[in-house]
Amino acid sequence: MKRRISAKVQLIYTALFILIILTTVAISYISSIRQLEAQVIGSNQNVLSQISKRVDSTLQEIDLTTINLLRSNDTRSFFEDSGLDTPQHLLGLSMLQDQLGNSLGANFNMKGIYLYSENSGKLLSASDYYPLESAPSMGWIKSFTGSAQAGKWNASPPAAQSSDFLLVRNYPFTAGPKDRSGVMVTLINEKSISKMFDDLQFSDSYNVFLVDGNGNVLSHKDPKQIHQSILDNSYASRVLARDGRGYVAEKTANGRNLIFYDNSSYTGWKLIYIVSQHQLSTLSLTVRYILIGMALLMVIIAVSATRFVNHRWYAPMEFFIGRLEEITERTPSGFQSGASSSALSYNDLHNRIEQVFTGYSNAEKKLHESIPALKLQIMFDILTGNRTKFASVEPMLKHVGIELYPEHYIVLTIEFDNKAMLEKVGDMNLYLYALCNVAEEMIRSRQDKVKGAAIQMNDEQAVMILSFRAGGNAENTAEARSLSEDFMAYVEVQFRRTISISIGGHYDHFHDIRRSYLESAGLISCKILLGHNALITSSDVGAWDSGRLLEVFESVDAVQETVKQVNAEKTGIVLEELFKRAARCNLSKEMMVQLCLQVILKALRTAADSSLNEQFQTEHEAVFIRLQQCETLYEMRMVLSSLMAELIQSLQEKRSMKKKSGELIESVLSYVTEHYAESDISVNYLADRFNISPNYLSKLFKEYTFSNFVDYLIEVRMKAAHRLLLETPMKLNDIAEQVGYTNFSSFLRNFKKHYGMTPTEYRQLHLKR
Repeated sequence: MKRRISAKVQLIYTALFILIILTTVAISYISSIRQLEAQVIGSNQNVLSQISKRVDSTLQEIDLTTINLLRSNDTRSFFEDSGLDTPQHLLGLSMLQDQLGNSLGANFNMKGIYLYSENSGKLLSASDYYPLESAPSMGWIKSFTGSAQAGKWNASPPAAQSSDFLLVRNYPFTAGPKDRSGVMVTLINEKSISKMFDDLQFSDSYNVFLVDGNGNVLSHKDPKQIHQSILDNSYASRVLARDGRGYVAEKTANGRNLIFYDNSSYTGWKLIYIVSQHQLSTLSLTVRYILIGMALLMVIIAVSATRFVNHRWYAPMEFFIGRLEEITERTPSGFQSGASSSALSYNDLHNRIEQVFTGYSNAEKKLHESIPALKLQIMFDILTGNRTKFASVEPMLKHVGIELYPEHYIVLTIEFDNKAMLEKVGDMNLYLYALCNVAEEMIRSRQDKVKGAAIQMNDEQAVMILSFRAGGNAENTAEARSLSEDFMAYVEVQFRRTISISIGGHYDHFHDIRRSYLESAGLISCKILLGHNALITSSDVGAWDSGRLLEVFESVDAVQETVKQVNAEKTGIVLEELFKRAARCNLSKEMMVQLCLQVILKALRTAADSSLNEQFQTEHEAVFIRLQQCETLYEMRMVLSSLMAELIQSLQEKRSMKKKSGELIESVLSYVTEHYAESDISVNYLADRFNISPNYLSKLFKEYTFSNFVDYLIEVRMKAAHRLLLETPMKLNDIAEQVGYTNFSSFLRNFKKHYGMTPTEYRQLHLKR
C-alpha cells in the first residue's frame, strides 16, 4: 500500500498559510485605515504645537536680549546724552557697539539692532554711528518713536523694503510716549522662523505659514506670499476666530483639506498648516501597497517553505517508510510473501527507528571505549596530574598496550620546526600521529632498559613519557638524550623535516610526571634561542644573567634614541645588538615577545604621534600574532625591524610636512609685518594669496604662534600705534588710519584693551617722562 503523505501535507499547509495571511492582511488594512486619520490629526497637532512653542521661545529670547540691552549703562548714555562726540562718549559708544555685536553673534535669529536717540538725532548699530538725516533709507525707524505701546511685534514697514519683522522697544520702556527719548528696533530673520516648518509630516515648505490677528502672512517659505492676506480663503474666518489649537475641514474641488492652527498667547499670531486630501490618500495608499506586498511575499515564502519542507523531510520520510514496509514484507528467503500484507503501523515504525538509534548509540559507545581513545585519555590524565597512583593506573595501561616502570620518569616534548611550511604540504595531525608511532617503535628498540609511550598533546606538539628500570638522574637523563638524538636523526632522514625536543627533569615517583611535563613544555619555548633541530635541557638554557639583562634594557633605550633621531640604518644596527644581548640572557619566547612589544611602545612614545598610537592599538593583536608565530630570533628581529622602519618612515614624512608648514607661516608673518596697515587684511585674504584654505591657515597659525590671527594682527598694529604716538605729533585719527583702522572707535577700543588706557592718556603719560 503506497502512502501519499507529502502531497497531502503540502496541500493542507499551503491552504492554511494562505488563509492566515489573507485574513491577517485584511484585518490590518481595515484597522489601519480607521486609525490613520486620527493618528495624522493628533500627530500633526502635536508637531504644530511644538513648532509654535519653538517660535515663541525664539521670540522671547530675542525680547529678553533686547530688554537687557536697554538696561545697560552704555545704552542709557546713548539715549540721554546730547551726542557730543567726545573721546569719552565715543569710547562708551564703542563698548555699546561691542555689546550689540556680541548679541547678534550669539543669536543668529537677529539680523540687526538699531538704536535711535531723539536727543542727538543719531542712529547706532553694531557697525555704524551716524545722524539719521544722512541715511534716508532708515527714516522709517522714526515712525515708531511716538508709539503708544511699550513694546510690540511688527511686520517690517514697506519703507524698510524687507520681508523680515521687527521687535520695537521704546526707551525708557516703562515711560509714557511723551517721556521717551528714543527707540530700539530689532530686525528678526524671517527665514529662521520659516525653516522650523520643515519638521511637519506633509510639509513641502509652502503649505505652512505664520499670520497675525488680521490674517496677514508674516512668515512663509515663498517671500512673495509675505504681507499677503488669507482672508480670501473660505477657512480664514473660522481659523482667525478661534483660540488655542485645533483644526477645521475645508471642502474643495480636489477633495477635503484639513487646516491645522495653533494660536500663540505670547504674540497673538497663528501658525497655520494645510494638509490636502491627496496627501492623506498617499498615506493610505502606501499602507495598502505595503500590506499587499507583504502578503505576496509571505505567500511566496509560505509556498516555498512548504515545498522545501516537503522535499527535504516528508518525501524522504515517505520513501523511508516504504522501504521499511518492503523489508517487513519479505520472507526469510528474500522473496515476496504470497499473501497481501497490511501497511506498516506507526507503532512498528517507532520500534524500528528506536532499534536503529539504540544500535547507533551502542556502536558509538564501543568506539569511545576503543583502545586508541582510551590510551589517549589515560595519557592525558597522567600528564595533567589527574592520575597519580601507579598501582591504580597499571591495569589500564596494560589494557591499552602501554608498559611503564613504577619509578624513574622523564617527559619529552616534541615539536616540528618550520610549522608554517609544514601546514602547507599536509595535515599537521597526520605528521604528529606518524611521529608518535615512530617514537614508540624507537622506545621498544631499546629493549627493557627504557619503556614508554607517546601521544599527540595538541595541534602542534607531541609528548613522550619515558620510564627507566633503574639508574640515577645523570644516567637516565643521558639515556633520554641519546634516544632523542637518534629520534631526531631518524625523522630528519625519513620525514625530511627537523624537530626540536625539550627534556624535562628526572623524577623517581609516578605522581611527579606532571612536573617533568611542565618543565619540558616550558623549555620548548626556548627553541627561539637555540634555533631549529634543537635538543633542549635545563642545563642548556641556564639561568638569567642580571648584568646582561641590564645590557638588554640599555639596548632598548638605544633603539628609542635612534627612532627619535629618525635614523633607520642605525636603528637596524641597534636592533641586531639588542637581539644578540637578549640571546645571551636565555630569555624564553614569551619574554622575547613582550620585549619586542615594549620596544614598539617606547618607540611610539618617542614619536609622540596620536595617529600612530591609534594605529598600533588597532593592529596590536595582529602584531602580537606575528611575533608569536616566529620560531627563531632572526624571524622575530625581521618582524621588529619592519615595524621600526614603517614608524621611522612615518616620522620622516611628518617632519617634512611640519618643515613646509613652518616656512609657509614664516612667509605669512613676514607679509603681515609689511602690510599690517592695509585695512582689508584678513585670514581669508591671506588664504587666497597663499593658495590654502582659511581653516587650515588658522590651524597652522595657532600651532606656530600660539595665538589666533586676529590677536596677532591687533598686537602688530598696537605696537605700530605705540611708536607713532611717542615719535610723531600725528593726530589720533591719522594714526588709526596709518595702522590699518578705518573705524576710529575700533582703534580706541583695541588700544585701551591692549594698553589699559586711551591713546591720549598713553601719550600724555609717556611724554611727561
